[in-house]
Amino acid sequence: MSYRFALFAVFLIIVAQLVTVSSSAQTAAYTPDTYSLPLVGNTAYHVDLNNDGREDFISAGSQPGTFEVILSAGDGVYGSPNAYSVPAGNWSALTIGDFNGDGWPDLIVTDFGNAFYEYLNNGDGTLHLQATFVTNASVLYLSAGDLNHDGKIDLVFESSDSNGALALNVWFSNGDGGFTVGPTTPVSVYGFVYVGDFDGDGHADVVLEDVFYTTSVLVLFGDGTGHFPASTSFTDNEDTWFRPFDLNGDGKMDLVGSPFFPGTHGNQYFNVVRVKYGSSSRVFRSRDITISSCSPDGYSPAIADFNGDGINDIAVIEAADCQGSSPYSLKVLLGRPDGTYQPEHLVYSSSDNLWGLDVLQVNRDGKADLELVDLGNSSNTLLLFSNTASGHFPRCNPPDSSSGIILCAPTSSVAPASPVRFSIAGANQTLGRKIEVWVDGNKLGENLKDAFSYYSFLGRSFNLDSGSHLVTVYSSGWDNLLQSSSFTLAVGTNLCAPPPSAGVNVCSPLNSSRVSSPALAWAAGTVTGTIARMEVWVDGVKKYSIDGSNTVNTQIVLASGPHVFTYYIVNTAGQKWQSTVKATVE
Repeated sequence: MSYRFALFAVFLIIVAQLVTVSSSAQTAAYTPDTYSLPLVGNTAYHVDLNNDGREDFISAGSQPGTFEVILSAGDGVYGSPNAYSVPAGNWSALTIGDFNGDGWPDLIVTDFGNAFYEYLNNGDGTLHLQATFVTNASVLYLSAGDLNHDGKIDLVFESSDSNGALALNVWFSNGDGGFTVGPTTPVSVYGFVYVGDFDGDGHADVVLEDVFYTTSVLVLFGDGTGHFPASTSFTDNEDTWFRPFDLNGDGKMDLVGSPFFPGTHGNQYFNVVRVKYGSSSRVFRSRDITISSCSPDGYSPAIADFNGDGINDIAVIEAADCQGSSPYSLKVLLGRPDGTYQPEHLVYSSSDNLWGLDVLQVNRDGKADLELVDLGNSSNTLLLFSNTASGHFPRCNPPDSSSGIILCAPTSSVAPASPVRFSIAGANQTLGRKIEVWVDGNKLGENLKDAFSYYSFLGRSFNLDSGSHLVTVYSSGWDNLLQSSSFTLAVGTNLCAPPPSAGVNVCSPLNSSRVSSPALAWAAGTVTGTIARMEVWVDGVKKYSIDGSNTVNTQIVLASGPHVFTYYIVNTAGQKWQSTVKATVE
């Protein structure tokens, strides 16, 4: 059985592109669909658990003490929920990360008791309970990120001891599913835990946000070792629930929320989106952005570039009036270059309360989609909104995995002329932050704006001198865990150069590239003695062979999906040299 859904509103088709402040007219169109998924609870976590390039869902289970995983099976197609029991018979919070370094996301779950539970990925999106970690205090809310720059995903959680004293705990990942207890920092806010970089110094920071309606926010600034020597705090008088996004695209994470104040004599509603902008001075600048109505319950907006103009937009839940009345609506405010916003575009409306708004990817097209929970009277429904805007989105789809880098351009190590076009997408273990391009040890450019959920993108051209260059591409999330891909790029030539000693130089496809079919298979080799032939094999099957030549250059028709290219050069004595790359065919 499968559920085909996500596409209740297909949105943001652009008919006029924003060019300057003076020519900012832009429209959007929405095509409704009617696919949805029954949901237990009012929140669905999302991450690509089965490494197919589409995010999956984790939510409360239909039985007490269980959580459910709903895996993607295609664009807008999801399988039946898989239920997992928690030993304590209850669970309260979870976080996601690759805790054993095998390239597959895992889960850590807590029940607010003196333990947390590690569920490791089996390599197909299913999970198994690997370990129970006992602590000397109650584990409350938690998050994950690389807090000490060692390339491993660590655990950070708030705890409460028998006297009620609160502390922030860092447990460093060993990279094999185990942890080493790290620093503990006393704190004063009982709240949700988020990882980000709010001052732009390259070190992971942590935010604690009060779970009660007294909204106190504590930001602890990390030093890259798991310690937090500096902090700042503030209290929002209207009890805004903030979440971290980089609204203005400056590489410093901001806090974005919608105010809502519950009262015994009536709730108070506000027609604003509230932003606390992060800064290198560690002082947050406050701004209120007016919306047409009010948030019904203060649930945080979601931020991404929804129309492909390179400017972040705002998706927000609103009620019909500022008294919390239905119908409730999902609306999008399209951003302008001057920091203002166009009037709201209606995406979805319901007589039920709406909750759980977030940005994600459901269909591998590199555009920011939305999820939303419709809280019906008898059942809750998870709705997905697939983005079909025709704006200038990055043209490189992310990797078909929960982490990694994909090169859509260049896909060959030979560039006949300058400038050279770079089109890159990355998937990260924490919320996507940026992609950088370095050539011969110098950073040529980065993109801090095109990012959403766990993904980040770059599409730019760079002028490069003729000759050979070492190119390194980096992708990182907000914990600044760096992923990299390096290759040699020969500019100003049409030749695939053989290596100076015996071996094979693969010119196409580049490792970790995304290509179309037929795929260019291009390599040159060097042997000791006399050359006999060159061959190219794909997925263990020989596709092409040429006798007496040190170069293979051919087109190979391949099915969509990942492939392994292996090139051989053989001499007349039967000696072989080989080189292997992996590439994905669209």
